Amino acid sequence: MTLASKSFLTGSRGPVMLALVWMLPLGAIGQRASPGDAPPLPVTGVRVVNVSTEPQLQSAMGNLLSGDTILIAEGTYNLTSSLYVNGRNNVTIRGAAGSTNVVLVGRGMDNSSFGNVPFGIWSNSTNTTIAHLTIRDTWDNEIIFNAGAQSPHVYCVRLINAGSQFLKSNPTDVNAGLGVNNGVVEYCWFEYTGSPPGDHGSGVGYFNGISAHAARNWTIRGNLFKNLHNPDTAAYLWNPAVLFWNHSANTVTEQNMFLNVDRAVAYGLQNTTTFFDHAGGVIRNNFVCLRPGLMSATRTASSDGSLIAWNSPGTQIDHNSVLLNGNEFYAAEFRFASSTNATARNNLSDAPVHLRDSAVAVLSSNLVTAAPGMFANPGTGDLHLLASATNAIDRAATLTTVTNDFDGDARPRGARSDIGADEFTTNAPPPITGMRLSGSNALVSILTFSGESYDLLRATDVVASIWSVVAGGIAGSGGVISVMDTNRTSQPQAFYSARLSP
Repeated sequence: MTLASKSFLTGSRGPVMLALVWMLPLGAIGQRASPGDAPPLPVTGVRVVNVSTEPQLQSAMGNLLSGDTILIAEGTYNLTSSLYVNGRNNVTIRGAAGSTNVVLVGRGMDNSSFGNVPFGIWSNSTNTTIAHLTIRDTWDNEIIFNAGAQSPHVYCVRLINAGSQFLKSNPTDVNAGLGVNNGVVEYCWFEYTGSPPGDHGSGVGYFNGISAHAARNWTIRGNLFKNLHNPDTAAYLWNPAVLFWNHSANTVTEQNMFLNVDRAVAYGLQNTTTFFDHAGGVIRNNFVCLRPGLMSATRTASSDGSLIAWNSPGTQIDHNSVLLNGNEFYAAEFRFASSTNATARNNLSDAPVHLRDSAVAVLSSNLVTAAPGMFANPGTGDLHLLASATNAIDRAATLTTVTNDFDGDARPRGARSDIGADEFTTNAPPPITGMRLSGSNALVSILTFSGESYDLLRATDVVASIWSVVAGGIAGSGGVISVMDTNRTSQPQAFYSARLSP
């Protein structure tokens, strides 16, 4: 949000009167997407089938046609069967808006008497969209895409307390690299609200946030992965929240927050020889934050990296902010001789980047001495930079492959890009600190930040007039700057507004 300050100047041939007035910014502020709270998708479909009870929902699924949109009314739906999209393309299952008003409930994450509800939503079809709802408490996956599925879209969905992987994408043929491609998962919320699952047959704590096999060209954007953490007694101590492997390629994981997870992102896990476990792809502009003491000392001693590319050539790990607080050894790690032509650039962390088992990557402009005091609120995973983080602000080489930051703000804002996922900016109102007449001209003083740019606007009436830009794109100095508006005494009054440049 960009706020503005406005001031009022009157005067012509008589005495000049001066007053400062603080007001809200002009214009409506549009909704900004965040995990579980994103602008509603438009309601489209060949048929829009409205349902308001669980029997109606099951009937709509039983009579599903390609092109249908199942629009679910607000409420809690205790599922009597998983929802199957079987051979029906271009289907949408959704609530109207938000993610908390429609809740689909399984029979319990650890309830082996799950009956007909092992999953939440199951699909083997193309262009399945799942949006604006919550799925929780299922024995197995809350969303699963199987052979035949392509181009799924999961948007503004909360996935809570899954008994296995929250979202699973299965392959058609791993050796051939055939699986579900072109998926998008954005603005979703993945969380365990208590302990992770028990032993469902594969050992205690078998889960991931997203697990995809032989999957190509997926985008994982703007999500929250929270408390995906196993105790030391679990069979799985380093589950990635985001895992793409088994012949996957070209995944983009960006602008996500990982809070208290055992491992954030893994592109590849196995040192396979017949194919790359993953190839290409980008991990950029993510926040990763672990609370102090999350891992025991014994567990930390067996740790490796939070962001890993193992048997994944050509992977770029750039502009991430990683605060591990001593829980893991490395912020990022490349492993195996097949991991070549990789990069780790402009990352901000409190742990180093590691090359292991003959991996090769270009490491540049990584600041690995980060401390909690550099960030806005690390306890909640908020790793936005404070103004005092001067060793990160304007210190990175600008990359043509990273043109924005965690919030989507453009890079660079200053002379150079900032190290880490956040490009520092301030949403504080740029104050007008003074105004005076100089002959027939008005001089308006604005308090600025270095690296920001500002606009000065003018109107002759604060309510009815159109605001015009007196001067735009004024470079901030880190102090007060003066902007001249010429020939102002020819008008009976003028209002001035200062704002951050759009």
